[in-house]
Amino acid sequence: MRRNIPRAARCAADAAILKQLEALPEFAEASVIAAYASDGTEPDLMPLLKRAAAEGKIICLPRWRSDSNYEMAVLDGDFKTVNGKWNMPEPPPDAPRAEENLLNRALWLVPGVAFDENCARLGRGKGIYDRLLAGTAGVSAGVFYDCQQTAGLPTEPHDRPLDIVVTESQVRRRKPMNCKKLHGKELR
Repeated sequence: MRRNIPRAARCAADAAILKQLEALPEFAEASVIAAYASDGTEPDLMPLLKRAAAEGKIICLPRWRSDSNYEMAVLDGDFKTVNGKWNMPEPPPDAPRAEENLLNRALWLVPGVAFDENCARLGRGKGIYDRLLAGTAGVSAGVFYDCQQTAGLPTEPHDRPLDIVVTESQVRRRKPMNCKKLHGKELR
């Protein structure tokens, strides 16, 4: 469904999503934004990220490493990217790796295939963002189109629920009562 959104509707939805993100108190307070570069079917964050960088926020994007994993790297002021793994824009090899102290205070803008009412997220099945988010104290905001909402998603012990879900028509915050325990583990 996400792939079939008509161009005009996608542009309008992207603009609404960016407006919702920019209105978040977490966005205003964040000095670091850990985001993604759209694959063309995901909401396009680049206009927002460039405005945030102009305001002095540090912007980080995922970069493929040779060990079959991703790491977050800091973009320079010119937003210079290269085509990386899967032909996705990513910071160049000489961009500095984002240190843990930066990522712990970041607002994470996370893509996904689907989300549910409990702020569970379905990615593409490789656990990339689960690994990137593991151990970080940053706030995670899933960025989706309305058509990506589903009634419920199965979860596994390594899955980290999102703190916030943002679409073109809603901002949903995870309620602790909805996710008190997942697989016997307390959630934050």
